[in-house]
Formats: sequence, structure tokens, C-alpha cells
Amino acid sequence: MPKEALEGGSGWRERAKRWLADRDIQIFSHLLALRGLYRGAELPGLSKAAILVDYMRIKASVGHGKEDDGVVRIAGRTWACRKRAALALLQEIFVARGYEFVSANPAPRILDCGANVGLATLFFKVSYPRSRIDAFEADPNLVTLLERNIRGNELSDVNVHCCALARGEGEIDFYRNETYTTCGSVQADLWGGGKSVRVKARRLSEWIGDEVDFLKMDIAGGETEVIAELFKSGALARVREAVVEYHHNHQNLEGSQPGLARFLDFWERAGFSYQLSADGRAIRWPRIQCILIRFRRISDLQG
Repeated sequence: MPKEALEGGSGWRERAKRWLADRDIQIFSHLLALRGLYRGAELPGLSKAAILVDYMRIKASVGHGKEDDGVVRIAGRTWACRKRAALALLQEIFVARGYEFVSANPAPRILDCGANVGLATLFFKVSYPRSRIDAFEADPNLVTLLERNIRGNELSDVNVHCCALARGEGEIDFYRNETYTTCGSVQADLWGGGKSVRVKARRLSEWIGDEVDFLKMDIAGGETEVIAELFKSGALARVREAVVEYHHNHQNLEGSQPGLARFLDFWERAGFSYQLSADGRAIRWPRIQCILIRFRRISDLQG
């Protein structure tokens, strides 16, 4: 235990408790990382041990307060991303394998909605080297990093679209979080506001085509409008499998925004079954709770 935790009069016990609690949280997160990697299958050309080394190295760098140069090494590749953001994305995508899916198609069509700096895109290309990906990102600053990462790591068959996904065409306000630069939303109050920029808005149904093998969606509160448009256009039924991060607002007491029941109803009416996984303990009531939902067509499950 560091000396400063024990000094300073009557408050030292509380500081010591907080220090020990932080250590417990770090150890627990390391154990979760090991558990996730142990249970997951090996990816083509990428060992679980290599991912664990990357994860622990970045975590140690963040914990020691080293200067963040905005570049990390992940899966043997140089990636433009802040270390704290990279750590969270690495945990979610490569360790917990939230967007893993199994396809009989060696070259699956994938829609990466809310591509951020492209780590999910990288995961898909490592999993399916011949995959064809359309990556959508609304924040022009993140699109610059996304394109740099894709180009610098020679990821083929990836098309980047700088636009927000919405129920209609035109322009829309996009709110950047000034503290966490990889977080943004079309909802002004989702992450506590922030500076707004005008961005192009497009309908996702334009890119569905005959069929999509996998749809990944993390668009920070805009998911209900996008899925509603897919359902009304008939395009939702042409998605084989999807994983959506749904942002549940516990403070939406007056029903000013669509709720989870309405969101799930679109999928049920389109012929999908689903599984839910929520973060955080149920006893806590955060303003926003992220719920990861995996959808599959019932006809495919029965087949």
C-alpha cells in the first residue's frame, strides 16, 4: 500500500479502504479478462495469449498514468486510439467477445453501425478475413481515425460511411462528449450534453440489399429509430443475426423516448428471438444502462 494512503490524520482509514477497493476491482477485472479469453475460441491468426498481453500492457500503462500518445498496439497492429478508450473497447470486443458470431458463409456481409475507431471492424476481419463490411460512424473526428486505421492496417473490403443513421435523410445534430472523445450521440442528454455538430443522416435500409449476415449496432441512443425504419421498410427481416447495444434510460419516466418494450416489439414482429445481457448490478440505478441484445431469426434457429 502506498505511503500516502496511510498518512494524513483521521481520514487515512477511508483512504486506505478506497485504495484496497481499487486494487480489488483491478484484480477482479483481470480475472474476468482471463475467464473470457479462456472460454472463447481462438481466432484465425490471433492467439488468446497475444490478446491478453495487449490487454494487460495497455491496462498497466493507463494505471501508471503514462502519457497517452493516442496510439496503441493491438493484435500485432498499430491502432490510432486513446489508451483508456482502447482498453474499454478491447475488453468489450476481443475479451468478452460481445460481437462474435458463427457463419457458414466464408465471406459474410457485415454492417458495423457505430464503428468508432474500427476495433470491431478489426475483430470481424480477423474472424472472417474475406468478410465484406460497411462501417458507419457519425463523428467526423472518429471517421478520420477509422479511415487511418483501416488504411494503415490494409483491411480490405471495408467501406466507410461518414453519416448518422436515422429514420430519414438530411442532416442531424450529433453531440460529442468533451471528456470521453470516443462517445457521442444524436441525443443531446445521453452522455451529459456536449458540443453539437451537423452531420449527414442516412437510412440503414439502403445498405441491407438481399441479405446481411451480421448487424452490429452501437449508436448511443439512436437504435430504436433506426430499427423502426428497418422494420417499416421490410429490410429487418433480411438480417440473419444482430447484436445491438441498447441504451436504456432509467430517467425516461414520462415516456418521452421510446422504451425497451417498443424496441423489442419490432424484432419480435419481424420474426426474431433474442438474448439479453446487462452490465452493472441490479441494485444500482444508473441513468443509462447498456444492454447487449443478440437477435437471430427464428426460422434460422429452427433450421
